[in-house]
Amino acid sequence: MRKFLFIFFMIIFEVALIGAAAYLYLTNPTNLPFTIALAALAVILFIVVVFKYNKTIRYQNKIKESFSLVDIHLKLRFDLIPNLVSVVKKYAEHEKDVLATTTKLRNLAVNATDDKTKLDYANKLVPQMKNIFAIAEGYPELKADKLFKSLMEQLVEVEDRIVSARRIYDSNVAEFNTYIEVFPNSIISKSFGFKREELFRIDAGENIAPLINLEAK
Repeated sequence: MRKFLFIFFMIIFEVALIGAAAYLYLTNPTNLPFTIALAALAVILFIVVVFKYNKTIRYQNKIKESFSLVDIHLKLRFDLIPNLVSVVKKYAEHEKDVLATTTKLRNLAVNATDDKTKLDYANKLVPQMKNIFAIAEGYPELKADKLFKSLMEQLVEVEDRIVSARRIYDSNVAEFNTYIEVFPNSIISKSFGFKREELFRIDAGENIAPLINLEAK
């Protein structure tokens, strides 16, 4: 609603300026410089609003693109978890609770219908994965398993990618938030309903990668 009101008043203001310029010229042609100034003001104001709006959209699209990159790497993590659980189960069958919880959270994350829910479950997966690494410490045969080692190496790569993608995402969010809050962008942003974006809300990678590296050695 606010967006349409802003556009409506902008149109009214633009028409008023152009109308005033035309009226001044028709009633007193000697006021041509002032008439041109009014018309130029209307054009410049329109161009500034359009430019600021489009630039805000570009910043917002950068955030969406960088989140898509994070999402791709999270999916790779989710794809590795079933194999990891399967290998661990062979050597640590009595750790069923940890493995079942990990599998459940992974499935909930994969089937989440919105980004917020997916990130919430991805966040809850972090301590569960730590638990799996802790389990592996007590099973030398598991740590020596070739498939387990291969999965750990893949996880190292995936988690490093998640860390990098998260930094890009956070950088784009910070840039967007700063842009929409400085004057006069803040007026246009509020009028069109642009709001601050949240920085990445999960410990994606930072708390897992070091543990994986230790296990992989």
